[in-house]
Amino acid sequence: MRQRTIADREIYHRLLGFVRPYWRQFAWAIAAMVALAATEWMLPALLKPLIDKDFDIANGRNAYVTGGLLVALFAARGLLNYIDMFALQWVSQRTIADLRMAMFKTLVRLPASFFDSRSSGELISKFTFDVTQVAQAATRVIEVLIKDTAIITVLFGYLFYLNWQLTALLVLFAAPIAIIVRRASQRMRQMSRRLQESVGAINQVTEESVRGHREVKVFDGYDYETQRFDRAINDARKFHMKVVGSSATIVPLIQLCVSFGIALMVVLAVRAAADGSMTRGDFIAFVTATALVLPPTKRLAGVNEFLQRGLAAADSIFALVDVTPEVDQGRHDVRLKGAIHFDHVSLRYGERTALDDINLVIGAGETVALVGRSGGGKTSMVNLVPRFYPLTSGRLLIDGQPVEDYTLAGLRRNIAYVGQHIVLFNDTLYNNIAYGALRAVPREEVERVAREAQVSAFTDGLPQGLDTLIGENGVRLSGGQRQRVAIARALLKDAPILILDEATAALDNEAERLVQEALNTVRKGRTSLIVAHRLSTIEQADRIVVLDGGRIIESGTHRDLLAAGGAYARLYSAGFEELSESA
Repeated sequence: MRQRTIADREIYHRLLGFVRPYWRQFAWAIAAMVALAATEWMLPALLKPLIDKDFDIANGRNAYVTGGLLVALFAARGLLNYIDMFALQWVSQRTIADLRMAMFKTLVRLPASFFDSRSSGELISKFTFDVTQVAQAATRVIEVLIKDTAIITVLFGYLFYLNWQLTALLVLFAAPIAIIVRRASQRMRQMSRRLQESVGAINQVTEESVRGHREVKVFDGYDYETQRFDRAINDARKFHMKVVGSSATIVPLIQLCVSFGIALMVVLAVRAAADGSMTRGDFIAFVTATALVLPPTKRLAGVNEFLQRGLAAADSIFALVDVTPEVDQGRHDVRLKGAIHFDHVSLRYGERTALDDINLVIGAGETVALVGRSGGGKTSMVNLVPRFYPLTSGRLLIDGQPVEDYTLAGLRRNIAYVGQHIVLFNDTLYNNIAYGALRAVPREEVERVAREAQVSAFTDGLPQGLDTLIGENGVRLSGGQRQRVAIARALLKDAPILILDEATAALDNEAERLVQEALNTVRKGRTSLIVAHRLSTIEQADRIVVLDGGRIIESGTHRDLLAAGGAYARLYSAGFEELSESA
């Protein structure tokens, strides 16, 4: 339990680090809280002289003074409450924004293996659900702790002033309250973690159903997806209610303990008033101040729910922020020529071997096509060049230097990449071609590559041309159009190493012929690694490498490999020949 307490303090201290830059605004909020709490005793204090003097004060001008003081009191409290709420919400929203930015800065620099083992719904829930829970822990919890603790302190001070013996009795109930809070906190923390996981599942099912809505329709997956979503939302409801149940239990238990103390105090106060040791005004003021202790006590008891939710969410957020980004210890940042050497390279994904003892030398400017059956290791091989995955063993050299000696930014600046799964952004066609560092390229160059990649063939008819919005992941474009946009982006980069992973798979015959002419132009003087099944692409390669089971089993030109009658010849007769005829 002690280790857990220390860990909680460390998490909360780190969380407050995100609030610290806004300490001035936070100080205004705290000052307003304390000032507001300091006025809590004034209402029973104003009632005391009225009771003691049998309301005779109402006959004089002092009645107007008392009324004016009441108006001034509530006006001041209203202003302080406004400052408190506005300043605290300002800090809360800035904290949420900073937490999201901290996670995002980490997220975009994480290795590919991180995303292989996590769902997008799980990650999205951290940005939407978890940060709001954390913000409440960083701001609302502090508000309640500071303001309500100050209110209770002020009221107890006033009660001690009225009758210290009676007030001391209430302090005796602090021990059972502490035991109740500690035991309830453990359960709320556990259920809060389960709640976060269930919210991630809701996001995942929703995202997959939206992204795969065509498959859901065609394969009649309505009931299946509905059942998945029903399980997810009911898990979230169940765990949320368990958190609420724990919180709902702790509040009345604490109130019950406090009520026993207050009841005992009231009984003794009545006796004290009866024997003359307390005036009627003292008694009314004492009872009123005692009643005012209950609301802040209730809020303090309930804040533990937000605290435990926030700490559980903070665990989740900091777990993402603390993930080690891609290792980048390179020193070189130069324009590469593009000579690539796979030297006894092996790659494993967990227990699965993707590449096994690959040896291949590719000269600068050479075009190499990688072919083979699905799962043979073609994509894994090209993914090593931009260092999407670290080698398990062996060496990968570019221009004679280990790939790890180049900075990640410098290495990837020398690589243009078109993957088999085209990724476009919810932006204009122009911004999808001139993406990232390519934004500085003149518009004339963007328009040129758009023509070469046959993007202009379908944009010339659009009212806004290249400035047309294409929707999420290019949903308003056909598969072939999306591939042409991605090819145009690669052409614009003008890098010495070109990686094409099934880059022309979704093109129609005529578009493929035109894009192939553009690719033939851009490949000149560049090292090209091409994963392809189309015969037109393979035949034009300087060399063809056949992979199977993560190993190179054949290498040579198209003619030589056909003449050898081996694996490539069998692949050609089984699949490539059909593609050739269809083309």
